[in-house]
Amino acid sequence: MLRAIIISLCLAGVSPAPCDAQTAGSQARIGVLAYLGYEDALVRWHGLKRYLEASVPTHEFDLVPMTLASASSQVAGGQVDFVLTNPGHFVDLARDHAMSVLATRNVQRSDGSFSTEFGSLIIARAGSGITELDDARNKTVVAIDKMAFGGFQLAWREFENAQINLFTDTKSLDFAGFPMDGIIDRVATGQADIGIIRSGLMERVLAEGKYTKQDFVYLNTNVTFAHPDLISTRLYPEWPFAALANVNPDLRDAVAIALLQAKDSPIAQDTRVRNYWSSPVAYHAAIDLKQAFDLRIEQPTLWQRLGAMLPLIAAIAVMAGAIALLGLRHARRNPDLGLLSDPAEPAPDKAQPSLTKRERQILDYITQGYSSKEIAQRLKISPKTVEFHRSNLLRKFDARSSTQLVALAT
Repeated sequence: MLRAIIISLCLAGVSPAPCDAQTAGSQARIGVLAYLGYEDALVRWHGLKRYLEASVPTHEFDLVPMTLASASSQVAGGQVDFVLTNPGHFVDLARDHAMSVLATRNVQRSDGSFSTEFGSLIIARAGSGITELDDARNKTVVAIDKMAFGGFQLAWREFENAQINLFTDTKSLDFAGFPMDGIIDRVATGQADIGIIRSGLMERVLAEGKYTKQDFVYLNTNVTFAHPDLISTRLYPEWPFAALANVNPDLRDAVAIALLQAKDSPIAQDTRVRNYWSSPVAYHAAIDLKQAFDLRIEQPTLWQRLGAMLPLIAAIAVMAGAIALLGLRHARRNPDLGLLSDPAEPAPDKAQPSLTKRERQILDYITQGYSSKEIAQRLKISPKTVEFHRSNLLRKFDARSSTQLVALAT
């Protein structure tokens, strides 16, 4: 059906993708995250394409659907000039590709107001006995995808702060994929105990009348009161519209001005722009979350790295033992070389240094692979204080690195 709509629009001269008949103007390509598929992305952002073409008549704007996996290669290959994606994906792309945010999406919320921030909502079925995050232990949890920013990672952070590991402390963690409405259905029908959805979705579903607000319990909603929609997490910046570093400055500036003027522009009304835009907001919250997520989920912990090295360590130990045995036999068969002396008594273990209560706390977290920033968050102290105690621990154990510190302490 969507394909037929796109073909009809193309024949009418207002296609969401470039038509062969279009030849006027220079071309500017907008890479859009197609989280609901190629055709959905073309239709969803068709109004924005038409608005920019009307506002920046020197260029034609093409929509280039991207996936989380393909975006980086598309950017590197020069297939897009602008990027429109979720904040977590933007942070990932910006690590490898120079780009600047021109505007932040300004979305209308359930009460009619506009906001450049959003979060996630954690829900359970009414009457299930689940009332707080800690109740997730040994329960079934469903989300969109491990890499979904609003559909998983925001809520993951709140559970982590509550000392709950969704990957190990739950009965099961299932990733159901889109559409996100299906998460609500699975919780409502008892197929899952807890669901994670993007903020704003529940209000839309309730407005459609399929469920009532009393059908569900909403967890951790006291985390913020500065948002009209139900929220279980801290607030994070909305989707950015970014320009790659090689975009012509005149085009970049013209697009930025057009985006910021969309809310009050009659052209935006005529072209049915779905979302408005504000001046860029800070994306530090998204950066911090992605760093924490990559450290705890994507990157192996200290113990995982040591576990992976065990086969090599064992092989080296066997080889060293064999060499020592050959040396002993050789010395006994050649008395002129002198017999090996009796092995000395092993030296007694070096006494463990005296530690303060805070140093013991920090040492315990270090041995578990936590970073200074994570330790600071858990102990509610500054990272500089953590680094001060870490330095004292290195000195007391006479260690040159954190890895050596862990070995000596354990």
